[in-house]
Amino acid sequence: MTRCLYRCRCLNRVFQSIQVSLVLALVLLPAKAFAFTLLIGIDGFRGDYLDRGFSPTLNQLARQGAFSQELTPVYPSVTFPNHVSIVTGQYPGNHGIVNNLMIDPDLPGQTFRLADRKAVTAPQWWAESVPLWVTLAQQGHSSYTMFWPGAEVEIQGVRPAKWLAYNHSMTSMQRVQQLLVWLAESSSPPQFATLYFSEVDSQGHAAGPNHSSVNDSIQNVDEALRFLIDELKARGLWDAMTVVVAADHGMAHVRADQVVYGPKLLEGMSGVRWEWSGPAAGVRVQDPSLIPEVLKRLGEEPSLTCWPKGKTPKALGPTSHRRFPDVLCLSKEGWSTTDRRVGFPIPGQHGFDPSLKSMQGLLVVHGPDVMPGRLGRVRNMDVYPLLCALTQAQCSKTEASSNLAKAVLKTP
Repeated sequence: MTRCLYRCRCLNRVFQSIQVSLVLALVLLPAKAFAFTLLIGIDGFRGDYLDRGFSPTLNQLARQGAFSQELTPVYPSVTFPNHVSIVTGQYPGNHGIVNNLMIDPDLPGQTFRLADRKAVTAPQWWAESVPLWVTLAQQGHSSYTMFWPGAEVEIQGVRPAKWLAYNHSMTSMQRVQQLLVWLAESSSPPQFATLYFSEVDSQGHAAGPNHSSVNDSIQNVDEALRFLIDELKARGLWDAMTVVVAADHGMAHVRADQVVYGPKLLEGMSGVRWEWSGPAAGVRVQDPSLIPEVLKRLGEEPSLTCWPKGKTPKALGPTSHRRFPDVLCLSKEGWSTTDRRVGFPIPGQHGFDPSLKSMQGLLVVHGPDVMPGRLGRVRNMDVYPLLCALTQAQCSKTEASSNLAKAVLKTP
């Protein structure tokens, strides 16, 4: 994600003072007793960030609910594929959002990239995914999405009842405020809502996971969550709610001298192009007969492990989808691959092997029907059956396990 524009804690307090009238309006409105499930995504919140001492609200939710500091991402361990897997219960190779950057042979002349808002919101890229809010709408229930990858797209002719076009410059506090406004103005509450925070990931990329600015961003998000909970309690909504906090992936440090220039490895080969870069790299090969030579050359780089698409380790899930490049590579932890001779350093990166400790995200589940306790390692796509159970949605076509839902939810 692009560098976050919101950096200092004081802006939280400034925004709160400016919005006093809004907060009072929320408190003074008559209370409405209803239950719903709120899914909160904290991009790039590595599981062990919970131990840093900057997230008292999250820590309290974890102590009172069920939690895991090892929420394992799907491959590739980047933002869009993982957020979509959480709300579909499918691997990227089946829901079709296989990376933050994609080329599809069936969509000639088009490229999906995060910086291109037109491409990101084009329905043709999302046609194979069925997020939970689409399923709920098809079953007569409403959802509010205060940002989530895919939530602003018309998928199968459906959008959430309330949604907002993604605006990276919105602070964490502003995102919370917007969700509260929607809840206050609605005569019929939603079955399901999402809330997405980006700044922990942004600061992790910009400065590396060990920098103090990451701790500041953790504290910013935690303060926004504290404000959200206080407002929900004031409205009499909190005790009936279930909150699921899920981080899409972790973050690892990459030194500037541990970046490989990919095109140099394939110099002189025609019809070969680096399509993906970073820890999860990929090469598109025009002539399939050249793939063995491509693999041979890439195999000479000790920081890379590469496979033909569709022949990756089983743990990475299916990789035969047409949007995967022909050759897929993973860098060793702490290394990265670039297709640029000169580029700005990115000290914090993800996309590494999802099984690595540094790639683990955080999971917290808090609510009246949740059995408190610490969980072992959980696949993030297994959050989906839990969400289906909480929202009573009739979900199908999932590749996820229901073990998390069975472990977390109290039996009648």
